[in-house]
Amino acid sequence: MEGAGPRSGAGERTAPAEGAGDTVVPEGRDDVRGISDLTFRVVAPYLGSPILHKVMLVLLGLMTVACVVAAPVRLSALPLIPLPVLGVGFYALRRVRAADGDYRPLLRWSSLLFAATLIGLWLLSVVGRWVS
Repeated sequence: MEGAGPRSGAGERTAPAEGAGDTVVPEGRDDVRGISDLTFRVVAPYLGSPILHKVMLVLLGLMTVACVVAAPVRLSALPLIPLPVLGVGFYALRRVRAADGDYRPLLRWSSLLFAATLIGLWLLSVVGRWVS
């Protein structure tokens, strides 16, 4: 079993895990016993962070402004191609904020947010090569 080993807390008694499934370890334990516990302990608190939300909002906003400004400067509609993907990113960011403490939707929407951001950045670079 993952994380099974000596613990630092002397005198604490804990019953062994009932099944070999992926269970969440209760608060106050030092060991991590699977992907759901890793999500619960490490990943989810950072994804729900207001600082990360603001950073992603600024990043998506700057990418959108770059697309909108590039269209009249280049005299082409090609720089507007990433806008639908960035719109999906904004929607996912909004859903991440609404997922507050529920970890499964938080992970799903965060994954969609980061995928949309990466695809948007890739589209910006591709369009930049096409237009120049």
